[in-house]
Amino acid sequence: MPASSIQSYFSSSSPTKSFPGDGFTSEELQVSSPTTEWVPVLDYEESEIASLEPGPRCLTIMGRIVNVYDTPKPSKRPKAAQGFFKLMIADDTGVMTVRLWYATPLYALKLGQLVTLWTVHISQGDGQIGLAPNAAPLFTSIFPENERNCHFMIHERSDDGTMFKRPFGANDSQVWPGLMTLRNFTDGGFDVDDCKLLVCVKSIGPRKKFTNKNGNTSESMTAVILDDTSEGILTLYGSVSGSASAWKPYDTVLLISNPGWRIDKSAKLSLNGNTQLFIDPAIADARYLRALSQRLIKREHVNPPFPHDVFDAEEAGGAAVKVLYKLSEIDEFARTNPTEKAVGYMSVIITQLNIVVNYKREMLMSNECCGKPIFSSKVKTSCRQCDRECMLRINPRILGDVIDETGAIGTGKLIFSDAAWEQLLGRTAEQLVSAPLDVMKYLEQRLLFLRLTLGFGIHLGNEEIGRLVVWCVKM
Repeated sequence: MPASSIQSYFSSSSPTKSFPGDGFTSEELQVSSPTTEWVPVLDYEESEIASLEPGPRCLTIMGRIVNVYDTPKPSKRPKAAQGFFKLMIADDTGVMTVRLWYATPLYALKLGQLVTLWTVHISQGDGQIGLAPNAAPLFTSIFPENERNCHFMIHERSDDGTMFKRPFGANDSQVWPGLMTLRNFTDGGFDVDDCKLLVCVKSIGPRKKFTNKNGNTSESMTAVILDDTSEGILTLYGSVSGSASAWKPYDTVLLISNPGWRIDKSAKLSLNGNTQLFIDPAIADARYLRALSQRLIKREHVNPPFPHDVFDAEEAGGAAVKVLYKLSEIDEFARTNPTEKAVGYMSVIITQLNIVVNYKREMLMSNECCGKPIFSSKVKTSCRQCDRECMLRINPRILGDVIDETGAIGTGKLIFSDAAWEQLLGRTAEQLVSAPLDVMKYLEQRLLFLRLTLGFGIHLGNEEIGRLVVWCVKM
């Protein structure tokens, strides 16, 4: 009998080696790898800018960038900062300065971005532009790439465009100190401390490269801005020039505080260390300026009809309470109650009439058909597009500026009913166009600088700016 070998007592398969585990199950090992996002290890307190005080304190601050300037400082030392961004961040309570140091330029900063920073100290500036400007004396200095207790984050997906849009101190019911028009700024308003300009973007130029006096290549972008009085130019230099690429002509409104300036034929503005630039601020004046700007590219009806479906002239005339408004009070009502409807009276003076001029130009009557304006000194005329006969109404531009002690209404901005025109002129449209020329001249002289009481109505609806309708005239 052959002798058994020792190998016959063991399995023919080779033994498997076992390694000690690390304490994790197979399900736990399927979890994705840890994220690289920053995780705070200290207890940070959320704070508004107005409640900040100098000293060591773990704080979380959120706001929008209203000024940014890149200052490169190359260094040969490893892990050393290669420069910093000087930011001004604003919330609804105030403005502060942030010096954001970087070893590699990881931040694509733009004006108007919503950001959050975590810091462990707040310092008081000495009024020098190098540390912190007078407009934002409190500042903090952070280096997120080298300091584990500070961090800086840009909100891109979570920003719905509504947070921190109202500048500190703005009040829709009162005049904002320092706020002026472009024309007033050009005429000497640049010398006013804390001057503010509210403008709308008209056009945006291309980004251009140039060489500065230090021999470095930089970029600039120029935008044409406007308000209801004049136009100007805003130039952005350096890394901040990319902010203008997201602006929309005739839609984006800018509130510029303490701009850098150079007065030529028009105001040429730029950003300096004290400037604050708010994009689309949530104030009533910004909404009205946007509506005014969009009207420049939107053609209005030359003679809109009286809205009988909105205002009942008989009901308004028979009201038990009759209120006399001033033009400034009507403007205030429209701003504070944009969705409400008002009916009342106003006492005004007509400063100019253009009956004879429009009659000679064959423009005494007007209307629209096929989207085209029609003018004539007849009650009826044919449309040149469709040859259809059109009824014309009295051209509202025969009235010049209408004023009272508090304001004025521009030429052709009032919408009269047929009854109101007859009460004002003492004759119907048919009688007006058939009247002799000397009667028209007498009518102009009779109404010029005459005190009138107009029954009016106003309802903005979906528009930011509305026109007054006149349903009766009393002399």
